[in-house]
Amino acid sequence: MQGLKRAAILATCASGMAMVLLPARADSDTVTIYGFLKVDAENVWASGANGGQGRIARISNNLSVLGFKGVEDLGGGLQAFFQIESNVGVDTGAGSFADRNDNVGLRGSLGEIFAGQYETPYRFVSVYAIDPFTAGIFASNSIMGNGFTTAANAQSPASFDRRQKNLVQYATPNLGGLVGKIAYAAREERTATSDPSLVSALLTYENGPLYLAYGHEEHKDYFAGGTVDTGNKFGAAYSLGNTRLRFVWERLRYEPTTSTSLRRDAWQLALTHNVGNGQWRASYVRAGRSSGNATAGIGGIGKPGSASGAQQVSLGYGYNLSKRTEVWGAVTKIFNEQNASYNLSANPIPGLSAGQSPAGVGLGITHKF
Repeated sequence: MQGLKRAAILATCASGMAMVLLPARADSDTVTIYGFLKVDAENVWASGANGGQGRIARISNNLSVLGFKGVEDLGGGLQAFFQIESNVGVDTGAGSFADRNDNVGLRGSLGEIFAGQYETPYRFVSVYAIDPFTAGIFASNSIMGNGFTTAANAQSPASFDRRQKNLVQYATPNLGGLVGKIAYAAREERTATSDPSLVSALLTYENGPLYLAYGHEEHKDYFAGGTVDTGNKFGAAYSLGNTRLRFVWERLRYEPTTSTSLRRDAWQLALTHNVGNGQWRASYVRAGRSSGNATAGIGGIGKPGSASGAQQVSLGYGYNLSKRTEVWGAVTKIFNEQNASYNLSANPIPGLSAGQSPAGVGLGITHKF
């Protein structure tokens, strides 16, 4: 009897896996499991204004992902699609379900439209196409975008590097390499004194070795009723043989009140060079000093009129053991001026004070599936 029970359980599990891994029907309808696991052994520290905080040796997860996506052919060139993504804490086993990019929508000859929780179009100017490090403490969004967040309107208002809740997005068809995207976050956070909203847009052009992009994002009533914050970002990349040159420039402008403002410009210059199964990576990011009449800093940006600039240097190398598995190493350091407090991305150093300069070195592995 026990043997029959085990056989029944195994048959049920096998049937469930088959439904996930195999086409839903004999046509183009599919459901796919995908993701990557990225983890490294790190040593991080901070030095500067208030003295060193000592070194921290740790195992860090670099935003590992487990995802499910599917497509259903509706006929006449129309498809329904969905995506469900979850963070996977490889280092601790922590994680939640559907806490990353999640959507459901339709696509056809006129483009695609979806609703869900998703990274804003503005973020896609540079995070994946320009930055050779993408995720973890070595990435440029330690500075660019002024901090990453997954949030609704008016939450984490400093961030222009966002995964936005309650988002509707439309993307045009690919017109000779040109694609446009526009997204809007529903105003579910309205109060008696404010009506916060987000609009984000992206225009990209890709043709062979060339990539060009422009993004614009606007936050209304994020700090107070009647305020508007904007981000503008230009990106470009070009390949010369085995070397790819990458550049992005960004201007962030905030209105912490209806009568005050803060502006900061930043840029990144990066390159990758492929040698056999390996790739060398380098990135330099520079944040200018803020300007305006705001009385305090915002996020990692220091108060206008003060030493609020910063620089970040990252160097790394990765070696592909296969098409899906890479071992890699990298080092980074952020040089904060006296009133800047930019911290390491994804896995920041706790208790960092303004003027301190965080740094880290890591050896890791990435496996994609």
